[in-house]
Amino acid sequence: MKGFIIFNAVLLIANSISGQSKVNDNYSLDTASTSLKGKTATTIITNRTTDTLKLESKIIYYLPVSEKVFKLIIPPGKSQTLKAYFNYPDFIQFTSLPLQIFNAPEKVVHCEIESINPIKVTFKGDLSLENNYYQDYHKHAISNNAYYKIGAQLKDFNQFPKLADSLNQINLSYLEKYSPSLPPKFKKQESWRLMYNNAFMKYHVLFDKEAKSADKINVSADYYDFKKHIPLSNSDMILSADYLWFAVFNVRHEALIKNKDEKKLVQNMIAAADSLYKNNELGDVLKMRLFYDLYQQSKTEFQLLSAKTNFVNPANKTILDSIVTEKFQLPLVGSKAPGFKLINLNSDTVLLKSFIGHPVIINFWATWCDPCIKEFPFENSFYKKYSKESSLVVINICVDSKPEDWKQVSIKSNLQMINLYANSVNYEYFKKYYNLYALPRSIFIGKDMKIISNNYKRASLLTAADVENHN
Repeated sequence: MKGFIIFNAVLLIANSISGQSKVNDNYSLDTASTSLKGKTATTIITNRTTDTLKLESKIIYYLPVSEKVFKLIIPPGKSQTLKAYFNYPDFIQFTSLPLQIFNAPEKVVHCEIESINPIKVTFKGDLSLENNYYQDYHKHAISNNAYYKIGAQLKDFNQFPKLADSLNQINLSYLEKYSPSLPPKFKKQESWRLMYNNAFMKYHVLFDKEAKSADKINVSADYYDFKKHIPLSNSDMILSADYLWFAVFNVRHEALIKNKDEKKLVQNMIAAADSLYKNNELGDVLKMRLFYDLYQQSKTEFQLLSAKTNFVNPANKTILDSIVTEKFQLPLVGSKAPGFKLINLNSDTVLLKSFIGHPVIINFWATWCDPCIKEFPFENSFYKKYSKESSLVVINICVDSKPEDWKQVSIKSNLQMINLYANSVNYEYFKKYYNLYALPRSIFIGKDMKIISNNYKRASLLTAADVENHN
């Protein structure tokens, strides 16, 4: 009922939203707030309650994609300090209480928790005004969930861009009327953050609905007219996760217009980024993100394409190479595969060391990962053929998912290989020892339990020769 009320409310104001004005496309990275190498952001949390606080938080990075989890125990009157590398201003999200803390490279934010029920916090030091705004914003503004609720109800998806603008106008109005006054520079940056998030929603709600329904949703050619009113960059914006999500989906759309071959999608997106951004350094940022994705698909393709791709700032290519080396060096090729003990659908315990003497392919997946699930038919077919013709063992490990969802998807997909479940503790283990920060991901282990490839091909790309070479 609540979603229905929201849906009807925005219908009433949809036609009142004016188009977004296009601005100058010149942009250079704000080095005062952005560091593609990453700089330390410090967050000091003080417990002003009478109880010991047990806090869990995470920082989700998009450049490259990864996350860092913190667990803090803070007695009354005491403080704890979080230090983490930030590439640009972003949020520390707490999972144990409704709190997000905004921080940025080389900033020091002081947060004092006065009560937790209801949550009451005060901020001192850097970004205190901005953090006060975001605490109020997250309580009163329209969240992205509202976009997905409206999208789920729509019969004619061509209505969605206007409805999305209606939601965003509520948030822009909240920003404009917010008191006390905010720093003018931040206010402009926040306005553009909301605009880019709104544009991203127009891409992603459609994408998400198609992925979940497995059906193509037909929209008219003018559905994407919103692109004409949102610039690739402008002098008042700042690099943010919201901008990067918009930019990736914008480039994805451009790439698919020119070539619908999804097997070459990342390569085509890199070409589209080159074409769209030209001498704009934001193109470097986007290409860094896309090359990071490409490396996970094919190290060879990464090496071939990165060698002939220009970066506006050559230092950004060096940063990309260091990120790739750091993120994908574990488990080291030639080293012994880190062992594990997991359960299957029958609740039987399965140990990796049980398969000594067999070549082993491990496929990591999650129930929310559509590219992972698209690999299942290929994995089933590959397993049926080569598990009989050779001693190959294929193990699928579900991570970052609820056990009931794992069982449901496994049964629906009729998974034939060894199918195991990793709980949250196991998942942290795999992130640490297998550098598991992106999905899908495959590992190839030799008969001696040593790593042959820590970033193996997806099943849809495997050939008989790939198995025969190591059988």
